[in-house]
Amino acid sequence: MWMLRLLPGMGPGPEKPAPAVKTSGNKIKIKPSAALPPQNVNAKTIVQKFHPQIEALHRATKGRLDLIHAVFCQISETNGKPPMPPQILFSLLELTPEDVKEQPVFISDVTLIRGFEKMVKPDDGGDSFYEKVITVIEVQVKRSMHAETEIEKLKPAFLELHNGCKGASKQLFAFFMELLPEDQRQQYSFEMWITMVMKMPPTSATIPLAHFTEQFRDAMDVTDTAEAIIPKVQKHIELNKAPAAAAAAAEELEKASAAAMAAMQQAGGAAAAAKAPPPAPTAQAMKVVDGFKSDLEELHDATGGRVSQLHVAFNLVAEANQKPRIPPPAMGSLLELSKEDLAQNPVKVSQTQLMRAMYKMARPEETTENFQDKVITVLKPFTARCKHAQEQIKVLRPALAELHAACKGAAAKLFEFFMDLMPEEQRPTLTLPQWCGLVMKVNPQSTEIQLEQFILSFQDSFDESDKAEIILPVLQRHIQQLKDAVESEASTPAERKDETKEEEAKEEAAKEAEAEAEKKEEEA
Repeated sequence: MWMLRLLPGMGPGPEKPAPAVKTSGNKIKIKPSAALPPQNVNAKTIVQKFHPQIEALHRATKGRLDLIHAVFCQISETNGKPPMPPQILFSLLELTPEDVKEQPVFISDVTLIRGFEKMVKPDDGGDSFYEKVITVIEVQVKRSMHAETEIEKLKPAFLELHNGCKGASKQLFAFFMELLPEDQRQQYSFEMWITMVMKMPPTSATIPLAHFTEQFRDAMDVTDTAEAIIPKVQKHIELNKAPAAAAAAAEELEKASAAAMAAMQQAGGAAAAAKAPPPAPTAQAMKVVDGFKSDLEELHDATGGRVSQLHVAFNLVAEANQKPRIPPPAMGSLLELSKEDLAQNPVKVSQTQLMRAMYKMARPEETTENFQDKVITVLKPFTARCKHAQEQIKVLRPALAELHAACKGAAAKLFEFFMDLMPEEQRPTLTLPQWCGLVMKVNPQSTEIQLEQFILSFQDSFDESDKAEIILPVLQRHIQQLKDAVESEASTPAERKDETKEEEAKEEAAKEAEAEAEKKEEEA
């Protein structure tokens, strides 16, 4: 029922970027592979065939830049490419700093079409461009338009529901579970839901209305309708009029979910709690998957077993095979996440959990050739990028930690460092709130960023062309600047007083010398 579209962010091609115009010093791009590809001489002709789909995308997003960015990112992610930074999108759409000064930003359909023309690679033809780009647009337009239509119908009811429970996360969880088939409700714990669906810390007691509505919209599939959902919203609105009863119902649901999760773990997997559990992986499927154990272990090592990264990898496989994305609850069940797993920050799984998930993905009659073609070839580039980023971060981590400590995690100072890695002419196109939200994956208004959040988000933004030896000098310069500022502020009051006295003495001496000179001039 639920299809959560994660906010992706992938660049349009693996080619090396065109040489940048040098300003001062050596500048690098965090996403060099996201630079615009060389222009295809037939780009206009190729894209012209798909004007209806692109215009439909413009209507579905109302020309909003943030929504268009998400679609561009989805296209690149589908093609196994690394995240596209906002500044590359701005270049693609020929947006100036003045254009993006006020939020939200809207662009015309003509600008959007020109942007897609620049996405056409030299070796692209009409068929390949359709397969790599337009198919993604068609799916996203259909889903987006449906979700936007239905969420507008739901907003008044959601407002009443949210006001009735004062945004209490456990009571919103109880409502959300009501929308799932009854035999699936106890498969998901409260912690799993709030972490993977609502994208909030598992300890969150409340959820802002706008955030809940947005995540609910992003979870909607084309089969979900306001007509079917509103009666269940009304049921919980009525329940919330008796707060004690509502809280008790939410608590009971949480206990039932926890008990069911415990039972599933004891049974050796999430499927054990379902009334009609799926068949166990066949011996043939397990044999084929075991043949690629070294590749899967390498994937686990490269991602550190982080569920957020493995979810990206599984979705890449799904979309490469024209399958829908895997919803977070389904991913949690696939990896057999326990309450203890979800209590970690970040959430991680073992190699054994990853292998069992792969067993479930394989077909009963799986063949080595098919699994390699459909799964392993998709995972290899992703693994290589994660491995490279991991290796570079090992070198950079001490300096990144020193930078973080020097500025006490101040988002503005970390942003200044990040901006220094970008070409000078592109810096005005990315604001601090955009960087916090899109790159650091924290609240756009955050003033501080935790060390591990900063390092992992920085790591996830790496491309295979990014090198520690290029970044390290920039890091060291910013660390020194922060140290110099601290030393300047740390001078004692006595020292400052002495400096003031010295300055005053110099001024007094200068005045006396000037008076003496005037006196001699008068005498002369």
